[in-house]
Amino acid sequence: MTSRSALTVSVPRIQCSERVTDLKNRIRQAALRARLERVEVHAFGSSVNGFGDETSDIDLVLDVPEEILEQVVSWSYVRDLIPVTLDYLSDYLVQEGFQVREKVLSAKVPILKLTIDGVECDLSCNNLLPVFNTKLLSLYAEKDHRVVEMARRVKTWAKKEGVHGATNGHLSSYTFGLMVIFYMQQKGGLPCLQTNADHHPQWYGERSGRKAWNVFIDEAPTAETELQSHRDAATLRGFAEFLTGSQDFRWGRDVISIRQGKVLPIDSICFRELNTRLRDWDENLLHIEDPFDVSRNLACVFSPGSNRRLWNALRRLAKEPGAATPVSYPAGHFQSEPSRAAGNSMA
Repeated sequence: MTSRSALTVSVPRIQCSERVTDLKNRIRQAALRARLERVEVHAFGSSVNGFGDETSDIDLVLDVPEEILEQVVSWSYVRDLIPVTLDYLSDYLVQEGFQVREKVLSAKVPILKLTIDGVECDLSCNNLLPVFNTKLLSLYAEKDHRVVEMARRVKTWAKKEGVHGATNGHLSSYTFGLMVIFYMQQKGGLPCLQTNADHHPQWYGERSGRKAWNVFIDEAPTAETELQSHRDAATLRGFAEFLTGSQDFRWGRDVISIRQGKVLPIDSICFRELNTRLRDWDENLLHIEDPFDVSRNLACVFSPGSNRRLWNALRRLAKEPGAATPVSYPAGHFQSEPSRAAGNSMA
């Protein structure tokens, strides 16, 4: 998204467990000894978004003013500030008791893979938008814990079917979580927490100033945004049928967007920034919008064959009698569109 001159929000505070808080404190101490003044450490991802558990990976990010980085690693080119800073910090982390298992410094988002006292974590620097995503998911988890149970069921199923994991060319746990939220929004169990984002934008920008995103979240939806009552119970089979066999969602033609909270076609003006030309080898690619970085299509991780493999796995799931156990939830409220007459494009 294009830059905005006025940025109105700061990085949200995320509630953390004791073990995550301890890691944050120890990393901050190492960073302060490395003269990274005014540093903050934020947690994000499944360990703190309400969808994970004690076994979830821990993701942490340093929040350091860019002028501090330029002072401390003054020998670095601006484009290399982040990887050079992490490499420089690694010695101080070792002094703090961390083991640096791997330095992944040439990646799009450079990270250090760390271990301390048997706990593993990944550390990045100034890649702060995921903290907002974490806040959004945590609010959905608080709205109704059954969305968490549903997401865990889907994750377990996806791993069993071999259709899980971005490093393997499949969708991540985060993306499956968005898909579950979207499904339950359509079931009437969850509101959309970004309905008023266009009317009340809140901008957050990169330290570099090159990008800014509208990170508005409605933490207390009003009665106007909570209109529809509970309909059917959510089930694994219902999730699969909604994506691949219903009249409501057309795989490859509609977009999974919890930002919109309703089924809309890919040519809608609200998706004008979404990257829809990811894979020439699959015209029926599933489209999943990131709720804040709206140009990012989360299907970008698919390797050849992964899209079709997920479709086939979901079609099998839709026929399994054992997948009909409901994840029930109380009356929720959501404004959705009428069903379409068109069939699913991959059926």
